[in-house]
Amino acid sequence: MKVGTGKLRAAALVVLVAWMMTGCGGAPERANPSGTLEATKINVAPAIGGRVLEVRARLGDRVSLGDTLVVLDTELIRLQRAQTEANQQSIVAQRRLAEEDIRQAKRSLELAETTLRRLEVLLDEGSATQQRVDDLTTQRDVAASRLTAARKRLEVFAAEQAKVNAALAVFDRQLQDGVLTAPLDGTVLVRATQPGEMAVPGGTLMRIANLSKMELRIFLGEEDLDLVRVGQALRVLVDALEGEELTGTVIWISSEAEFTPRNVQTREARAQLVYAVKLRLANPHGRLHIGMPAEVRLQPAARKSS
Repeated sequence: MKVGTGKLRAAALVVLVAWMMTGCGGAPERANPSGTLEATKINVAPAIGGRVLEVRARLGDRVSLGDTLVVLDTELIRLQRAQTEANQQSIVAQRRLAEEDIRQAKRSLELAETTLRRLEVLLDEGSATQQRVDDLTTQRDVAASRLTAARKRLEVFAAEQAKVNAALAVFDRQLQDGVLTAPLDGTVLVRATQPGEMAVPGGTLMRIANLSKMELRIFLGEEDLDLVRVGQALRVLVDALEGEELTGTVIWISSEAEFTPRNVQTREARAQLVYAVKLRLANPHGRLHIGMPAEVRLQPAARKSS
């Protein structure tokens, strides 16, 4: 019985020493940070309101940059533009008349001034009367006033034409905004409108996401920041792929600490200060989807000697 008790004590001592070496004396194990996959999403919303005429993309469709997604009814805008364009033609005609008045007034003024100078010479020589000089002076002043008035009318018409041109530019932009196109290559995640419905400015009609490149945001404590750097490739395990390893590239490391997000389960963990790190994963075959949980395997890095 004494020999058996001694063996048990020896075995317990071995277990205790092993536990101290692995749990206390060895290097601390680092938890593999995890997060959920994200993608760049853009809401497609109109800048103007109007009735939806066409919706050319369905839920799940892949679209390319510039593809037409939604067409709004812009007939009223077209009519307003046509009316404004007619006003522009009228103003152009009036400008031409004002320009012709300026040319005629200039000729009349030049003729009156030339004749008046000659008549003043004749007056000094006694070959002309003062009355004739006064009459020509009046004609010169009238021609000068007519020139001034024509120039002012031309300025008014020029301002009116500039205003009309600006209005036409606004109508052209509204007509352009009536056709909503894809802002990027991606997949339609949300289709929130149907033909016949009314679209309001700023209201989301579709949501497009680029699923060819997924992003994964994780959070690291200060003690783990030296394990990652921008451009580094890290192993990523996605739960849905049953242990298959993918490669993620670190594209961003936050320079400012923040509290752990509230979706972390324990209160103690939420109270810790961490740094956000973002990785990018290629998704050429579309196997990755938004919201899939994923885990990053941090590669231990050689620490700098103090």
